[in-house]
Parts: sequence; C-alpha cells; structure tokens
Amino acid sequence: MSNFSVISRYAKSLIEIAEERNSTDAVVEDVKNIIEALNNRDLFLLVKSPVVKPSVKQKVIDQLFSGKISEITSKFVAILIRKGREKMLPEILEGVLDHYRNLRGITKVKLITAVPADQDLIDKLVTALTKSPSINEVDLTTKVAPELIGGMIIDFGDHLIDASVKHELNLIKKRFYSAQIKGAIS
Repeated sequence: MSNFSVISRYAKSLIEIAEERNSTDAVVEDVKNIIEALNNRDLFLLVKSPVVKPSVKQKVIDQLFSGKISEITSKFVAILIRKGREKMLPEILEGVLDHYRNLRGITKVKLITAVPADQDLIDKLVTALTKSPSINEVDLTTKVAPELIGGMIIDFGDHLIDASVKHELNLIKKRFYSAQIKGAIS
C-alpha cells in the first residue's frame, strides 16, 4: 500500500470517529496543536527517528499533550506509534485537516504578497472567493515574498493566479526575447 493510501486511510478514520462522537472541532484543534508542536525540530526528529523506541516516543507525546488533547486524539496517536506509523504523523495530521476541510466545504487558500497584506485586501479576497458556488468557506494563510516586487499570487485548489510584478516582468522578458529571435531570423 502506498504512503498516500496509508496517510489517507488513517486521516479519514480519525475524522470519521470524531464525527461519530460529535468531537470533530475538538479533534481538529488537537491536530492543529500537534502540527504546531511538530514545528519544533527536536520533536519532529524524535517522532521521525527509526532509532528511538516507540515506548520512548509515546512517553514524550504523553508528557507533552497529557490533558491538552482529547482522548480520541490521544488514542489515535498512540495507535499510530504502536503500529509503527508515527514516522508519517505530520503527513497524517495534514491529511486529517484536508479531510475535515473537504467534509465542511472549506477551501484552503494561500495569499502571497510582496508586502504584508492589509485586512481590506484579505476581506475582499475572501468575499470574492466565497461568491463561487464551489466554495463555502475559506481557510486563508498569508505569506510575504519580497521577490514578487508587487502584486500577489493566489493559490487555491487546482488554481494558481499569479498577478505579481515579477510574473509580468518575466512575460515581458519572454516576449522581448521572442521578438528578438523572430527579428534575427527574418
């Protein structure tokens, strides 16, 4: 079975159990908290390490999250560790969020701008996106990328809208080179 299948199967299972027990929102918050904790390099390396014994990994997870996550999430992580799937924990947790968003009709949107986006731009973007019949709600993250020079990139679903100055300059550059080549050939 491919890693994608394993990740999807576990992620879907957790969401289904959470739905059955009316604990979906709590489990999703737990998942977000664990993902945030895994941003700590030491914890990430510990979880991914093939050298560290599963019992040690479980102890560390228990100490970090005892009383801070729901019983459902705690047992789920314990099962992953027991079955040797903890190496895929970050990917499985991201899969849980993907399944949750699909279930709720939430579209993940990434807004990349050259300078920090102001709230007015964010509000207009969310309003425009939610007018689409296929988007119920938007989960927006922003990123600053000064190399864009200006404008923005909007990445959501299967769509990428590049309205950056850098992109436009690259298009002009391609047209210029294309015109030079055509002129040299004529």
